Amino acid sequence: MKKNAKPTVATGGNQSTKNENYETLFLQNNTQVGRGDRSIYIRQDYHHRLIRIVQVIGEGKIPMYAYLDNILTHHFNLFEKAIIEDYNRKQKPIF
Repeated sequence: MKKNAKPTVATGGNQSTKNENYETLFLQNNTQVGRGDRSIYIRQDYHHRLIRIVQVIGEGKIPMYAYLDNILTHHFNLFEKAIIEDYNRKQKPIF
């Protein structure tokens, strides 16, 4: 996924069209070189789902960190305006 690219999501169509769009959005390797030095904790059932998606739909060709990076990129692109508005509304000036 290109940096700052605005993703599109299929809203209809047959299952194969939805899968192609999902794969295009989320199951493409990105330019991130490595997984970095950060750890995150997620629900066990989410972890199992994510692993199965990467292994089956992604055919094991994309590492988990790249898949999660793509999901987060999509989330932030989709909700950027709302996040900024909420943040600015709740942020209190220091002085």
